[in-house]
Amino acid sequence: MSMNPVKRLVGRLFLWFWLTTLITAASAFWLSRVWNDSVEVSTPSQKQADALLSVTQALASAEAQSTSLKKALMRVERRIPFQVIAVDSSGELVLKHSRRTMRPAFLHRLLNVQSQSSPIVLRQRGRMFLGPVTVTYENNQYALFLTDREPPPAPFEVLGWLIGTGIIMSMLLSYWFARSLVKPIQHIQQASQKLAAGDWEARTDEKMHRQDELGDLARNFNKMADQLQTMWQSQERLLADISHELRSPLTRLQMAVGLAVQKLGQQAHLQRIEKEAEQMETLIGHLLTINRATFTTEAFAHYRLCDLIFPITEDGEFEARQLEKVLTVEAIPDKTVWVNKPLFTAALENVLRNAIRYANAQIKVSVLSDATAYSIEVDDDGPGLDDSDLEEIFKPFYRAESARDRASGGVGLGLAIAKAAMSTHHGQIYAKPSDLGGLQITLNFSAKPKNETDKTNR
Repeated sequence: MSMNPVKRLVGRLFLWFWLTTLITAASAFWLSRVWNDSVEVSTPSQKQADALLSVTQALASAEAQSTSLKKALMRVERRIPFQVIAVDSSGELVLKHSRRTMRPAFLHRLLNVQSQSSPIVLRQRGRMFLGPVTVTYENNQYALFLTDREPPPAPFEVLGWLIGTGIIMSMLLSYWFARSLVKPIQHIQQASQKLAAGDWEARTDEKMHRQDELGDLARNFNKMADQLQTMWQSQERLLADISHELRSPLTRLQMAVGLAVQKLGQQAHLQRIEKEAEQMETLIGHLLTINRATFTTEAFAHYRLCDLIFPITEDGEFEARQLEKVLTVEAIPDKTVWVNKPLFTAALENVLRNAIRYANAQIKVSVLSDATAYSIEVDDDGPGLDDSDLEEIFKPFYRAESARDRASGGVGLGLAIAKAAMSTHHGQIYAKPSDLGGLQITLNFSAKPKNETDKTNR
């Protein structure tokens, strides 16, 4: 495990919070500077015009007393709340020893408006410039400006900048960071849902190179899925191997029963042994069918839907007539589908025989189709099931207390075979109460499964 804190989730959360704070502060400072760099131009107020007039009059009086310009500026500034700046015709400043310094940007703006014919007011970064006024002093022409630092922005104004910028920047950065966290979690969630639904191939490949806790979670999930798939396949193969091994002694048992019948005739205990042997043969056959549906390597192909369904319903009609029941088959769409024929047949046969077995008098088969999918609905007018049994009946060996028992002739594997076949087709099978009064079982197929290419190449 990497010890670099930046690669761990805790380190990334701390770093992201710190960067968000830093970027927010820098952005607020930069925006405030951009805002304060804007220049406002306006006309002087009456008070400002009077201040300019008093400065020109004071300088005229000082010139009459033969006072130097610098001393005159110093005297004038003591009587007004402004700093007086004089710029000669060559662009040089005439300043007293002021406690303030003149920034180059401010000086550049003064020189740009030096030839202005009438006074104006410039404001930038909280500082005000008033002027120019042209005066002649000791036979030299000067442009006079008044300037003063205005009060700093109110605290709530600065706070508003910080809060507004902080909210916007933190929202953008937090959303970006949240997406980087949520996206891999969503992939893991989707993979877990597929795994829970029985898709043993479900894996997450999202950001497998990540070295944080999410990367560890994704890798651990894949390891868990690998182990579950191995355990499931081992269990299924073990069940298949046992089923194959049981067939040999079962065949010998049936042969022995046949010889005993030939010698002793039909005996009640021999008939009982023969019946149980046939029951075991049926059970083993169903187990092998489920195994073939789960681990099939047979190719999928294109078939006409009517060619698949008609032979099955034809056999079903024959079986229904023997039991004095009626099987009705509605019109089958002329549609070409992509299926594994043996598994498709096994699924529909088991569902149809289940309906024939439990129906009172009527069974109906309907086929619904559109451009993306098709479904086969099998209804009967039998006793139906409780809502709690509608999902359980597709589990192997499950028998509902109300109707499914061994006396009915079933072993609880027919619908489990249908479910396994539907899983191979990436379809769905579910049961619900029928309009006929019994049970309706629906087989949902995609018109073209997503893994068609893979199955073609098997």
